[in-house]
Amino acid sequence: MSIRTRPLEAADADLLWGYLRLAIFVRPGDPPPPPDAVDRPEIACYAEDWGRYGDDGILAIDDVSRADLGAAWLRLWQGMETGYGFVDRATPELAIAVRPEHRGRGIGTCLLDALLDRASQRHRAVSLSVALDNPAVMLYQRLGFRAIAESGGTLIMRLTFVR
Repeated sequence: MSIRTRPLEAADADLLWGYLRLAIFVRPGDPPPPPDAVDRPEIACYAEDWGRYGDDGILAIDDVSRADLGAAWLRLWQGMETGYGFVDRATPELAIAVRPEHRGRGIGTCLLDALLDRASQRHRAVSLSVALDNPAVMLYQRLGFRAIAESGGTLIMRLTFVR
């Protein structure tokens, strides 16, 4: 499979809502979240009004079928709004999802490499929130993210860019 990436655009907002649902961690054997899970304010804030100041993201696409495979995006929090991995107003929070049938093929790493490269040119750091038992923790650690807080089975991790 040949994969290419492209920046997420404001026109990709509907697509992003689908990836937001896929970004919700589901433990093996648990049912997927209901479609309306993304309507809860604490989840919806990751995609609402996509394309506003500070939003940045990458979409992975199969070169042959042209199907989208995954997305990774950053959001700077404004006003009183914060996400699960909030660190401060200058640090964007990362969200990522790969379609289940394409997981384990390096697409997440490809997305993160591309997005973090972009982020390193604009920000001092990036944060995220991840369940302790999510296998992605190892990927984040390999990419340089470090745990800065733990609460209720969830880690807040930060990657600080070296300049």
